[in-house]
Amino acid sequence: MGRALIACGGTGGHLSPGIALAQELILRGWSCRLLISSKKVDTRLIKKYTEIEYDSIPGSGLSFRPLGLFRFVRDFIKGYRSSLKLLEAYTPDVVIGFGGFISASSLLAGARKGAKIAIHEANRVPGRGTRLTSRIADRIYLPEGVSLPGNRADRVSFAGIPLRSEIQPLDKQAARRSLGLNPFRKTLLVFGGSQGARSLTEWSMNHAERLGQNGLQLICLAGLGFASERGAEARGKDKLPIARFIEFSDDMPTLLSAADLVVSRAGAGSLAEIARCRAPAILIPYPFAADDHQARNAEWFEEQGGGILLADPDLENLIGIIEDLIEDDLKLETMRNGLLSIDADNSRFGIADSLEALISDSVSTGTNTAAGQRS
Repeated sequence: MGRALIACGGTGGHLSPGIALAQELILRGWSCRLLISSKKVDTRLIKKYTEIEYDSIPGSGLSFRPLGLFRFVRDFIKGYRSSLKLLEAYTPDVVIGFGGFISASSLLAGARKGAKIAIHEANRVPGRGTRLTSRIADRIYLPEGVSLPGNRADRVSFAGIPLRSEIQPLDKQAARRSLGLNPFRKTLLVFGGSQGARSLTEWSMNHAERLGQNGLQLICLAGLGFASERGAEARGKDKLPIARFIEFSDDMPTLLSAADLVVSRAGAGSLAEIARCRAPAILIPYPFAADDHQARNAEWFEEQGGGILLADPDLENLIGIIEDLIEDDLKLETMRNGLLSIDADNSRFGIADSLEALISDSVSTGTNTAAGQRS
Protein backbone atom coordinates (compact mmCIF):
# COMPACT_ATOMS: atom_id res chain seq x y z
CA MET A 1 0.00 0.00 0.00
CA GLY A 2 0.96 3.63 -0.23
CA ARG A 3 2.56 6.21 2.04
CA ALA A 4 1.06 9.69 2.33
CA LEU A 5 2.28 12.92 3.89
CA ILE A 6 -0.75 15.17 4.46
CA ALA A 7 -0.18 18.90 5.04
CA CYS A 8 -3.35 20.20 6.64
CA GLY A 9 -2.69 22.43 9.65
CA GLY A 10 -3.56 26.01 10.52
CA THR A 11 -7.31 25.89 11.15
CA GLY A 12 -9.90 23.22 11.85
CA GLY A 13 -11.17 23.73 8.30
CA HIS A 14 -7.85 22.51 6.93
CA LEU A 15 -7.01 19.92 9.58
CA SER A 16 -10.36 18.11 9.75
CA PRO A 17 -10.44 16.99 6.08
CA GLY A 18 -6.81 15.91 6.37
CA ILE A 19 -7.73 13.71 9.32
CA ALA A 20 -10.72 12.35 7.40
CA LEU A 21 -8.59 11.35 4.41
CA ALA A 22 -6.00 9.79 6.70
CA GLN A 23 -8.73 7.72 8.38
CA GLU A 24 -9.81 6.35 5.01
CA LEU A 25 -6.30 5.65 3.74
CA ILE A 26 -5.30 3.91 6.98
CA LEU A 27 -8.36 1.65 6.65
CA ARG A 28 -6.98 0.71 3.21
CA GLY A 29 -3.60 -0.21 4.65
CA TRP A 30 -1.75 3.03 3.92
CA SER A 31 0.81 4.66 6.18
CA CYS A 32 -0.12 8.30 6.80
CA ARG A 33 1.63 11.17 8.55
CA LEU A 34 0.08 14.60 9.05
CA LEU A 35 1.86 17.94 9.01
CA ILE A 36 0.15 20.47 11.28
CA SER A 37 0.89 23.88 12.72
CA SER A 38 1.89 24.55 16.32
CA LYS A 39 -1.39 26.37 17.00
CA LYS A 40 -3.37 25.14 20.00
CA VAL A 41 -6.46 24.42 17.90
CA ASP A 42 -4.42 21.90 15.85
CA THR A 43 -2.80 20.11 18.76
CA ARG A 44 -6.06 19.83 20.73
CA LEU A 45 -7.87 18.20 17.82
CA ILE A 46 -5.18 15.85 16.51
CA LYS A 47 -4.44 14.31 19.91
CA LYS A 48 -7.87 12.70 19.81
CA TYR A 49 -6.73 10.51 16.89
CA THR A 50 -4.08 8.30 18.44
CA GLU A 51 -3.84 6.12 15.33
CA ILE A 52 -2.53 9.04 13.22
CA GLU A 53 1.11 10.15 13.41
CA TYR A 54 1.85 13.84 13.00
CA ASP A 55 4.56 16.49 13.09
CA SER A 56 4.36 20.24 13.62
CA ILE A 57 6.18 22.50 11.19
CA PRO A 58 6.60 26.30 11.11
CA GLY A 59 4.26 28.46 9.08
CA SER A 60 2.59 31.88 9.08
CA GLY A 61 -0.21 33.37 7.04
CA LEU A 62 0.69 35.67 4.17
CA SER A 63 0.64 39.37 5.03
CA PHE A 64 1.85 42.33 3.02
CA ARG A 65 2.64 44.41 6.09
CA PRO A 66 6.41 44.54 6.65
CA LEU A 67 6.50 42.56 9.90
CA GLY A 68 3.87 40.07 8.71
CA LEU A 69 5.68 39.55 5.40
CA PHE A 70 8.97 38.98 7.24
CA ARG A 71 7.31 36.32 9.44
CA PHE A 72 5.75 34.65 6.42
CA VAL A 73 9.05 34.41 4.51
CA ARG A 74 10.98 33.30 7.61
CA ASP A 75 8.48 30.57 8.53
CA PHE A 76 8.04 29.49 4.90
CA ILE A 77 11.78 28.81 4.67
CA LYS A 78 11.74 27.00 8.02
CA GLY A 79 8.71 24.96 6.97
CA TYR A 80 10.32 24.05 3.67
CA ARG A 81 13.51 22.85 5.38
CA SER A 82 11.54 20.90 7.99
CA SER A 83 9.49 19.28 5.23
CA LEU A 84 12.63 18.23 3.34
CA LYS A 85 13.96 16.47 6.44
CA LEU A 86 10.66 14.68 7.00
CA LEU A 87 10.49 13.64 3.36
CA GLU A 88 13.97 12.17 3.52
CA ALA A 89 13.03 10.14 6.60
CA TYR A 90 9.49 9.16 5.63
CA THR A 91 9.80 8.87 1.80
CA PRO A 92 6.09 9.19 0.94
CA ASP A 93 4.59 8.26 -2.39
CA VAL A 94 2.39 11.34 -2.35
CA VAL A 95 2.23 14.67 -0.55
CA ILE A 96 -1.29 16.05 -0.20
CA GLY A 97 -2.01 19.68 0.68
CA PHE A 98 -5.31 20.90 2.09
CA GLY A 99 -4.53 24.60 1.93
CA GLY A 100 -3.53 26.80 4.82
CA PHE A 101 -0.21 28.41 5.50
CA ILE A 102 1.87 25.23 5.86
CA SER A 103 0.76 23.44 2.69
CA ALA A 104 2.77 25.34 0.09
CA SER A 105 6.19 24.75 1.67
CA SER A 106 5.42 21.04 2.14
CA LEU A 107 4.18 20.60 -1.44
CA LEU A 108 7.21 22.33 -2.91
CA ALA A 109 9.51 20.17 -0.80
CA GLY A 110 7.60 17.07 -1.92
CA ALA A 111 8.00 18.00 -5.57
CA ARG A 112 11.73 18.50 -5.10
CA LYS A 113 12.03 15.02 -3.57
CA GLY A 114 10.10 13.40 -6.40
CA ALA A 115 6.87 12.54 -4.59
CA LYS A 116 3.55 12.79 -6.37
CA ILE A 117 1.70 16.01 -5.47
CA ALA A 118 -2.03 16.37 -4.80
CA ILE A 119 -3.96 19.47 -3.77
CA HIS A 120 -7.44 19.72 -2.27
CA GLU A 121 -9.22 23.08 -2.46
CA ALA A 122 -12.32 23.32 -0.29
CA ASN A 123 -13.45 26.86 -1.05
CA ARG A 124 -15.27 28.14 -4.09
CA VAL A 125 -12.49 30.66 -4.67
CA PRO A 126 -9.12 28.83 -4.82
CA GLY A 127 -6.69 30.20 -2.27
CA ARG A 128 -3.26 31.68 -2.91
CA GLY A 129 -1.53 28.47 -1.85
CA THR A 130 -3.59 26.43 -4.30
CA ARG A 131 -2.91 28.87 -7.13
CA LEU A 132 0.81 28.92 -6.32
CA THR A 133 1.31 25.15 -6.20
CA SER A 134 -1.23 23.97 -8.78
CA ARG A 135 1.37 23.98 -11.58
CA ILE A 136 3.41 21.28 -9.81
CA ALA A 137 0.40 19.12 -8.87
CA ASP A 138 -0.37 15.73 -10.35
CA ARG A 139 -3.95 15.85 -8.99
CA ILE A 140 -6.08 18.88 -8.09
CA TYR A 141 -9.40 18.34 -6.31
CA LEU A 142 -11.85 21.23 -6.66
CA PRO A 143 -15.47 21.84 -5.66
CA GLU A 144 -17.99 21.08 -8.39
CA GLY A 145 -18.22 24.01 -10.80
CA VAL A 146 -14.95 25.68 -9.68
CA SER A 147 -12.16 26.17 -12.19
CA LEU A 148 -8.45 26.87 -11.92
CA PRO A 149 -7.21 28.43 -15.18
CA GLY A 150 -3.96 27.23 -16.66
CA ASN A 151 -4.21 23.62 -15.48
CA ARG A 152 -4.72 20.57 -17.68
CA ALA A 153 -8.17 19.04 -17.44
CA ASP A 154 -6.74 15.55 -16.88
CA ARG A 155 -5.18 16.69 -13.59
CA VAL A 156 -8.40 18.20 -12.19
CA SER A 157 -11.14 16.23 -10.42
CA PHE A 158 -14.27 17.54 -8.73
CA ALA A 159 -14.59 16.52 -5.08
CA GLY A 160 -16.28 17.72 -1.95
CA ILE A 161 -14.72 17.89 1.50
CA PRO A 162 -13.66 14.65 3.20
CA LEU A 163 -15.45 14.39 6.54
CA ARG A 164 -14.22 12.52 9.60
CA SER A 165 -15.98 9.21 10.19
CA GLU A 166 -17.70 10.48 13.34
CA ILE A 167 -19.37 13.43 11.59
CA GLN A 168 -22.86 11.96 11.39
CA PRO A 169 -26.30 13.26 12.42
CA LEU A 170 -27.49 12.15 15.86
CA ASP A 171 -30.86 11.97 17.55
CA LYS A 172 -31.80 15.57 18.38
CA GLN A 173 -33.23 14.95 21.84
CA ALA A 174 -30.33 12.69 22.82
CA ALA A 175 -27.83 15.31 21.64
CA ARG A 176 -29.50 17.99 23.76
CA ARG A 177 -29.56 15.77 26.82
CA SER A 178 -25.84 15.07 26.47
CA LEU A 179 -25.22 18.83 26.51
CA GLY A 180 -27.30 19.27 29.66
CA LEU A 181 -30.10 21.04 27.81
CA ASN A 182 -33.87 20.64 27.74
CA PRO A 183 -34.40 17.92 25.09
CA PHE A 184 -37.74 19.42 24.00
CA ARG A 185 -36.78 23.09 23.76
CA LYS A 186 -35.85 24.65 20.42
CA THR A 187 -32.14 25.27 20.22
CA LEU A 188 -29.89 27.79 18.47
CA LEU A 189 -26.19 27.07 17.88
CA VAL A 190 -23.85 30.00 17.18
CA PHE A 191 -20.26 29.35 16.15
CA GLY A 192 -17.53 30.92 14.06
CA GLY A 193 -15.49 27.93 13.03
CA SER A 194 -12.79 26.23 15.10
CA GLN A 195 -11.39 29.54 16.32
CA GLY A 196 -14.65 31.28 17.12
CA ALA A 197 -15.80 34.67 15.91
CA ARG A 198 -15.69 37.64 18.26
CA SER A 199 -18.66 39.48 16.75
CA LEU A 200 -20.89 36.37 16.86
CA THR A 201 -19.88 35.63 20.45
CA GLU A 202 -20.61 39.21 21.51
CA TRP A 203 -23.94 39.07 19.70
CA SER A 204 -24.79 35.88 21.58
CA MET A 205 -23.92 37.43 24.94
CA ASN A 206 -26.07 40.46 24.17
CA HIS A 207 -29.09 38.47 23.01
CA ALA A 208 -29.06 35.36 25.23
CA GLU A 209 -31.72 36.75 27.57
CA ARG A 210 -34.07 37.72 24.74
CA LEU A 211 -33.66 34.32 23.11
CA GLY A 212 -34.51 32.66 26.40
CA GLN A 213 -37.60 34.82 26.81
CA ASN A 214 -38.70 33.63 23.37
CA GLY A 215 -38.43 30.00 24.46
CA LEU A 216 -35.06 29.23 22.84
CA GLN A 217 -31.94 27.77 24.37
CA LEU A 218 -28.57 28.95 23.09
CA ILE A 219 -25.22 27.23 22.60
CA CYS A 220 -22.32 29.49 21.61
CA LEU A 221 -18.97 28.02 20.60
CA ALA A 222 -16.85 31.05 21.41
CA GLY A 223 -13.37 29.92 20.38
CA LEU A 224 -10.09 29.44 22.20
CA GLY A 225 -8.68 32.48 23.92
CA PHE A 226 -11.79 34.63 23.74
CA ALA A 227 -14.26 33.34 26.28
CA SER A 228 -13.52 30.87 29.04
CA GLU A 229 -15.78 27.91 29.60
CA ARG A 230 -18.79 29.65 31.18
CA GLY A 231 -21.17 26.71 31.42
CA ALA A 232 -24.76 27.66 32.14
CA GLU A 233 -25.11 31.44 31.97
CA ALA A 234 -28.80 31.38 32.84
CA ARG A 235 -31.38 28.79 33.75
CA GLY A 236 -35.02 28.44 32.85
CA LYS A 237 -37.95 27.35 35.01
CA ASP A 238 -36.93 23.73 34.45
CA LYS A 239 -33.55 24.54 36.11
CA LEU A 240 -31.75 23.63 32.90
CA PRO A 241 -29.45 26.13 31.15
CA ILE A 242 -30.95 28.39 28.52
CA ALA A 243 -27.53 29.68 27.42
CA ARG A 244 -24.15 27.95 27.32
CA PHE A 245 -20.84 29.47 26.21
CA ILE A 246 -18.13 26.96 25.37
CA GLU A 247 -14.53 27.77 24.41
CA PHE A 248 -13.84 24.73 22.29
CA SER A 249 -15.46 21.44 21.35
CA ASP A 250 -14.39 18.74 18.93
CA ASP A 251 -17.84 17.12 19.18
CA MET A 252 -19.49 18.96 16.31
CA PRO A 253 -21.97 16.13 15.54
CA THR A 254 -23.57 16.58 18.97
CA LEU A 255 -23.64 20.38 18.77
CA LEU A 256 -25.04 20.47 15.24
CA SER A 257 -27.54 17.68 15.82
CA ALA A 258 -28.89 19.45 18.92
CA ALA A 259 -29.67 22.60 16.92
CA ASP A 260 -32.88 23.51 15.11
CA LEU A 261 -30.99 26.43 13.57
CA VAL A 262 -27.31 27.38 13.27
CA VAL A 263 -25.66 30.78 12.94
CA SER A 264 -22.19 30.37 11.51
CA ARG A 265 -19.35 31.81 9.49
CA ALA A 266 -19.01 30.24 6.04
CA GLY A 267 -15.79 28.29 6.03
CA ALA A 268 -16.03 25.34 3.66
CA GLY A 269 -15.37 22.76 6.38
CA SER A 270 -18.08 24.16 8.63
CA LEU A 271 -20.57 24.13 5.75
CA ALA A 272 -19.80 20.49 4.97
CA GLU A 273 -20.40 19.49 8.60
CA ILE A 274 -23.60 21.56 8.73
CA ALA A 275 -24.86 19.76 5.64
CA ARG A 276 -23.93 16.31 6.96
CA CYS A 277 -25.79 16.93 10.25
CA ARG A 278 -28.83 18.49 8.50
CA ALA A 279 -28.71 21.76 10.46
CA PRO A 280 -30.39 24.71 8.64
CA ALA A 281 -28.11 27.72 8.84
CA ILE A 282 -27.90 31.49 8.72
CA LEU A 283 -24.47 32.19 7.26
CA ILE A 284 -22.52 35.35 8.09
CA PRO A 285 -19.30 35.27 6.04
CA TYR A 286 -16.14 36.60 7.64
CA PRO A 287 -15.76 39.93 5.82
CA PHE A 288 -11.95 39.86 5.76
CA ALA A 289 -11.50 36.33 4.40
CA ALA A 290 -8.90 36.07 1.64
CA ASP A 291 -10.44 36.80 -1.78
CA ASP A 292 -13.81 37.05 0.01
CA HIS A 293 -14.06 33.27 -0.35
CA GLN A 294 -16.51 32.86 2.55
CA ALA A 295 -19.04 35.07 0.77
CA ARG A 296 -18.75 32.90 -2.34
CA ASN A 297 -19.17 29.76 -0.20
CA ALA A 298 -22.28 31.18 1.45
CA GLU A 299 -23.82 32.33 -1.83
CA TRP A 300 -23.48 28.84 -3.27
CA PHE A 301 -24.87 27.26 -0.10
CA GLU A 302 -27.89 29.56 -0.21
CA GLU A 303 -28.46 28.77 -3.89
CA GLN A 304 -28.61 25.06 -3.00
CA GLY A 305 -31.31 25.78 -0.43
CA GLY A 306 -29.37 24.89 2.72
CA GLY A 307 -29.05 28.29 4.34
CA ILE A 308 -29.65 32.02 4.36
CA LEU A 309 -26.88 34.55 3.70
CA LEU A 310 -26.58 37.60 5.96
CA ALA A 311 -23.74 40.10 5.56
CA ASP A 312 -21.68 40.90 8.66
CA PRO A 313 -22.63 44.62 8.64
CA ASP A 314 -26.30 43.55 8.87
CA LEU A 315 -25.80 41.65 12.13
CA GLU A 316 -28.38 43.89 13.82
CA ASN A 317 -31.06 42.15 11.74
CA LEU A 318 -30.08 38.67 12.92
CA ILE A 319 -32.38 38.45 15.94
CA GLY A 320 -35.47 39.18 13.85
CA ILE A 321 -34.50 36.62 11.20
CA ILE A 322 -33.95 33.98 13.88
CA GLU A 323 -37.28 34.69 15.58
CA ASP A 324 -39.15 34.36 12.28
CA LEU A 325 -37.29 31.33 10.96
CA ILE A 326 -37.17 29.22 14.13
CA GLU A 327 -40.99 29.08 14.19
CA ASP A 328 -41.34 28.29 10.49
CA ASP A 329 -41.23 24.50 10.54
CA LEU A 330 -42.04 24.23 6.83
CA LYS A 331 -39.15 26.50 5.86
CA LEU A 332 -36.75 24.62 8.14
CA GLU A 333 -37.81 21.30 6.61
CA THR A 334 -37.28 22.72 3.12
CA MET A 335 -33.78 23.79 4.13
CA ARG A 336 -33.04 20.33 5.55
CA ASN A 337 -34.00 18.85 2.18
CA GLY A 338 -31.55 21.25 0.54
CA LEU A 339 -28.84 20.09 2.94
CA LEU A 340 -29.51 16.49 1.93
CA SER A 341 -28.70 17.29 -1.70
CA ILE A 342 -25.58 19.27 -0.72
CA ASP A 343 -24.29 16.28 1.24
CA ALA A 344 -24.84 13.76 -1.56
CA ASP A 345 -21.11 13.19 -2.12
CA ASN A 346 -18.76 11.54 0.37
CA SER A 347 -15.49 12.55 -1.21
CA ARG A 348 -13.11 10.75 1.15
CA PHE A 349 -13.73 7.52 -0.78
CA GLY A 350 -13.34 9.10 -4.20
CA ILE A 351 -10.14 10.94 -3.30
CA ALA A 352 -8.64 7.80 -1.76
CA ASP A 353 -9.49 5.85 -4.94
CA SER A 354 -7.86 8.57 -7.03
CA LEU A 355 -4.67 8.58 -4.94
CA GLU A 356 -4.38 4.81 -5.16
CA ALA A 357 -4.66 5.04 -8.94
CA LEU A 358 -2.09 7.85 -9.00
CA ILE A 359 0.62 5.94 -7.16
CA SER A 360 -0.25 2.72 -8.99
CA ASP A 361 0.37 4.49 -12.29
CA SER A 362 3.62 6.03 -11.05
CA VAL A 363 4.96 2.69 -9.77
CA SER A 364 4.08 0.90 -13.01
CA THR A 365 5.84 3.56 -15.08
CA GLY A 366 8.73 4.00 -12.64
CA THR A 367 8.20 7.75 -12.31
CA ASN A 368 7.99 8.08 -8.52
CA THR A 369 11.46 8.95 -7.25
CA ALA A 370 10.43 8.87 -3.60
CA ALA A 371 8.95 5.37 -3.90
CA GLY A 372 12.04 4.27 -5.80
CA GLN A 373 14.27 5.36 -2.93
CA ARG A 374 12.62 2.69 -0.74
CA SER A 375 12.84 -0.20 -3.22
